[in-house]
Amino acid sequence: MRAATAGLVLVLMVLAVFLLRPAPLADLDAKICDLLARWAGPGQQSGHVVIVEIDERSLNQFGRWPWPRDLVARLSQSILDDGAATVVFDMMFAQADGANDGVFARAIAGKPVIVGYALKFDGDGGAPDCPLPSLPLAVAGPSDSKGAPFFHATGVICSTPVISGSASGSGFLNAAPDHDGALRHIPTVIEYGNRYYPSLALATVNSYRSAAATELSIDWRGAWRMRLDYRVVPLEARSALRLRYRGARRQFPYVSAADVLSAHAPPDLLRGKLAVVGGSAPGMEAPVVTPIDPLFPAVEVQATAIDNLLQGDSFYRPDGARLWELALALVAGSISILLLAHSRLVWGILATLALVAGVWAACTWALASGRMLCSPLPATAALVCAPPALTLIHYLREKKRADAAQQQLVQTRQHAREIMEESEHRYRLLVENVNDAIIVDDVKGRLVFANRRFREWFGVAEGDAAGLILEQYVAPEWRAEVRDRHDRRMRGETVPGQFEFEGIRSDGSRMWIEALVTAVQADGRIIGSQAALRDVTERKRMEEQYLQAQKMESIGRLAGGVAHDFNNLLTVINGYSAMLLERMEAGHEFRRDLEEIHKAGERAADLTQKLLAFSRKQIARPTPLNLNLVVADAKKMFERLIGEDIELITTLSPDLESVVADPSQIHQVLMNLVVNARDAMPDGGKLTIETKNIRTEAAMPYAYLGVSDTGIGLSDDVKQHLFEPFFTTKMHGKGTGLGLATVYGIVQQSGGRIEVSSVVGQGTTFQIYLPGNPAGAVEQPQTAAGPPELRGTETILLVEDQDAVRQFVLATLEGFGYRVLQASNGPDAMALAEGHSAAIHLLVTDIILPVMDGRVLAEKLIALHPETKVLYVSGYSEETIGRGSAIEDDLMFLQKPFTSQALGIRVREILNRGDEQAQKEPLPR
Repeated sequence: MRAATAGLVLVLMVLAVFLLRPAPLADLDAKICDLLARWAGPGQQSGHVVIVEIDERSLNQFGRWPWPRDLVARLSQSILDDGAATVVFDMMFAQADGANDGVFARAIAGKPVIVGYALKFDGDGGAPDCPLPSLPLAVAGPSDSKGAPFFHATGVICSTPVISGSASGSGFLNAAPDHDGALRHIPTVIEYGNRYYPSLALATVNSYRSAAATELSIDWRGAWRMRLDYRVVPLEARSALRLRYRGARRQFPYVSAADVLSAHAPPDLLRGKLAVVGGSAPGMEAPVVTPIDPLFPAVEVQATAIDNLLQGDSFYRPDGARLWELALALVAGSISILLLAHSRLVWGILATLALVAGVWAACTWALASGRMLCSPLPATAALVCAPPALTLIHYLREKKRADAAQQQLVQTRQHAREIMEESEHRYRLLVENVNDAIIVDDVKGRLVFANRRFREWFGVAEGDAAGLILEQYVAPEWRAEVRDRHDRRMRGETVPGQFEFEGIRSDGSRMWIEALVTAVQADGRIIGSQAALRDVTERKRMEEQYLQAQKMESIGRLAGGVAHDFNNLLTVINGYSAMLLERMEAGHEFRRDLEEIHKAGERAADLTQKLLAFSRKQIARPTPLNLNLVVADAKKMFERLIGEDIELITTLSPDLESVVADPSQIHQVLMNLVVNARDAMPDGGKLTIETKNIRTEAAMPYAYLGVSDTGIGLSDDVKQHLFEPFFTTKMHGKGTGLGLATVYGIVQQSGGRIEVSSVVGQGTTFQIYLPGNPAGAVEQPQTAAGPPELRGTETILLVEDQDAVRQFVLATLEGFGYRVLQASNGPDAMALAEGHSAAIHLLVTDIILPVMDGRVLAEKLIALHPETKVLYVSGYSEETIGRGSAIEDDLMFLQKPFTSQALGIRVREILNRGDEQAQKEPLPR
């Protein structure tokens, strides 16, 4: 009885472990389920899915990826011309391709073409102009369901709007592996913005089968069943589809995109089929780990999901199945304990084995007949743990069985040794063909074996590897460390087996190598070592780029934050100093000192603007602009920047077309190009800045801005990558690789284009073309008739959380005669407004406030006092206005620091303006 009780306690402990589900146990459970799925078989393909792969031959024939969109349009049209019923692009077209986007959009308009997009889960918003058609979904289930039927996306990365709008359907590409890294599920429906969006597979099946409606059933467990017209598809939690893979790689019919474009595709291969377009060439393919293949093509994952949905042929494991598994384990374990305790040990063990076989058979039957996946692991574990609970009772009998098992183990080892000897040849072929270099050396470091990859890296002939020393191919500064590690390992010391070093290829170039080294022993004696060497050069380069980008981002955030806070201080310093200067007589003994304070404050304000420009957090203010004025204004600075050994020449067209651009951004473009030109002329030379008018064939006027140097020039290979982020030709640590990428982005944002021409040894010319201003020439400031009248008697509500700034603004406004109500935050301001029965003519508020920001405060106050107008003030940071946005109504915004005069003029302008509706437009985000 005691033994039975102890056994039951042990079974309960096993079940408790399964309730906690530690990671190793979850991995084992997943592998058991994968084994059952393989027993059930891959099922039959529908025969409707064909994969069109953009393979290496396609890239060699039609150019590197990404292809121009007109070529993608040709591919889509060729697939349809070959009779395909639906074309599915397992990819996104997020980057614009100019006019080619329109070509692609027109080619797929009205055609059964599906494109992909991705949803985001990191808290960032999505593109507001993304034309995503939502899924007409009927949700059947209790409205107060406690489950989570869908994943909730927070943003979207979609294809170019013109392409998404022309496609007959769109589907998201999101898929995440399980905890063990294997991909078994894909979500079929994701909720975004209170609307439902289908996966690429679901959107494809709906288009291909012309499904009228999609019905999703949910309960306390989540989404568990989908009905597509007459087909019923079982799901798991959060609308996840458990894939039933059709086998290892390339089980579906494949056809090369090159054959399709060249009209060499097999006849009738695509006729009436559903063609999935994806990449398989190196650099394009995105292999994922699956239970049946660790390098499964991502495009075939989508093909599998589509095929599963077409036939309703997939596995599923409901959340409630785990409770049934634990209940089955409790029953089976209890029966086994009772049999072992009240019968002979042999019969008890046989009964336990029969129970194990019955559990596995039941789970296999449930999967084969109803496609419902139940894991036999909990019951198996409970049954396996039952016999040890009775070890004390059956010790002698079990000892005899253990001796027999030991003898069987010896025989098994002998058999395994024979099998290993037979498979040595196949193992050698495997070692020769892996991507890593594998070597074996002796105690003196002489190579005993080196595979093909090692010989390719270092230019060693197949028969010449024996006797060589690894140090011959190690960079000089690493040789001592590599030798020391080897010697210590040969002496039996504990040495880390994984480390990195630099190697020298046969062509003299360097490569980073990650080594995984272990000692080789024979008869308890160390006779050498074996190592797997991996080329991690690209990974090291990416790590350096990532660290550099993080550093620049941190500096930018610091600069922007300092500038924003410093502007609040400068508002007080410059405001009060200007106020005192207005009141102080010309001959006052302290006037000169006060003027110096005011000048220093103005210089500090200019410095904050430069900090904001450096951190790229300044507001974009495109205005009619003459490039000649920008060049002339910056010329003196450039002369100091480039030094005396470089001659600066400016050739400016007197009748230059005006453009619409941000002057500070154009100044940043010139600064980056001048710095690059200076670095390209270490021994001096000529730097030429030129402007002129250009007319295109369509008679479109352009203003040309050219920056030329007589430096070392650029090779054709460098020019191909010149504007890529992080690409630099400067020495390590001397450049971030972001300067020209920033130039390119500013020019593109301004609606222009940039080109580069260069000859090695003869210099480089950057050519910038900006479209002319359609409104005409730059507006000239009008001469004011006289100083404006700044005084008034209106009521103003002032809201500012900085006490010193609020007191300065209060003194200024009251000095002009206004009646001022003041508050330090939004709730206090609303309380003042609610208790003020008279009109509030103007709200002056900082944009960033504690508890309630300025925008929300303005909306609530206008709802209470519709007559109220608004003036926003801020030192500005990226979070205040919005990244890259322009302020459409400058009159509503006054940037810190400002003077009493500037504040008075702006307040009077707003109060005098008649268009109240324009006042109520919110500040652009």
